[in-house]
Amino acid sequence: MQLSESKISRIFEFGRSAAKAQSPDEVVKRTFETLKEIGRVDSLRVVYLFDHSVWQEWRMSGKRTSTSQSDTWFEPEKKGTTIYFDSSNTQIGYLTVSPKAASLVTAANMLSPAVWNGLLLQSALRRVQRAAKLETGMVRAALRAREEERLRIARELHDDVGQSMASLKLSLKWAEDVARGRGGLQDVIDELAGSREAVALMIGKVRDLSHTLYPKILDTLGLSAAVKELTLQIGNSSGMEVTCNVTGRERPLQREIGLALYRCCQESINNVLRHANASRLSIEVHYGDREVRLTVEDNGRGFNPRALYDSSGKMMSSGFWTIRQRISDLGGAFSLSTAGGQGTVVEMIVPFSARENNGRRKNKNTNSR
Repeated sequence: MQLSESKISRIFEFGRSAAKAQSPDEVVKRTFETLKEIGRVDSLRVVYLFDHSVWQEWRMSGKRTSTSQSDTWFEPEKKGTTIYFDSSNTQIGYLTVSPKAASLVTAANMLSPAVWNGLLLQSALRRVQRAAKLETGMVRAALRAREEERLRIARELHDDVGQSMASLKLSLKWAEDVARGRGGLQDVIDELAGSREAVALMIGKVRDLSHTLYPKILDTLGLSAAVKELTLQIGNSSGMEVTCNVTGRERPLQREIGLALYRCCQESINNVLRHANASRLSIEVHYGDREVRLTVEDNGRGFNPRALYDSSGKMMSSGFWTIRQRISDLGGAFSLSTAGGQGTVVEMIVPFSARENNGRRKNKNTNSR
């Protein structure tokens, strides 16, 4: 049966809208609404195979809608007209309309390819989202494992190696005192004194390494004190003008928030040291009413922010990618502002009530200043 031009136009319009649908349910709902505009529809049944293992069924009649899933095939019913999406593989899916009116059957045949395309897009989107979620979970697990391993090594360095070297230093001091008391052993005294100084230097290096792996000051004095100590070390070792300001009413943070912001601050500073050729570095920790904001700004060479992304729009810089991932996991926001010759500003904001994956904030895009 021939359909009017207006009805054919409506079917083509459905094809465009099905491709833009936000969910499989919306695809089926729009199918039912389109069929109702073309003729009287008692019921619509759609069955589709998702992910090669799960069949989903939608039933619509009047104002009633039901959905169900199964790991076994939904057999077509004799009532109504069934149209398979792929005649060479009938178990991919189908739609069934009732009654068997000629105009309705014609419209359903014309709609079925667009319905299938819409559901195919939704199926592909599910796979992409699942893959992204899996990747995010793997990254999160890797970051946690890394922090746990850092904490373990830091404790061993501090508690075992550090204590053993401290005992060795005391033993050398005792031997030095004994040799000095007996006289005539100046060579031995000098050698023991030199060894004791070397051990003292090694103790300092072990302490610094332990602190780098896991700053215990985070647990004792909090984020602000830890960042101040970090900037003091950077200022002493780099020759840059380094400032650190804390504003707002400081408050205790959840352990994962403090650690994440500290690691992000470390990574941002390392980027400055490696690439920026800056003479001035400024760090600010601001405590707002509902969130904490950490800003790292330098006056270095800057760069083209587009260089951070590949042709598919994926961030290539592992440092900035890790920062964004850490902040995103806490429901926070990460922004980067830079341009050639204008320095770089990295800003991280995390709500005090952050919980992993609450995602109440969306990451801002990288902008050119």
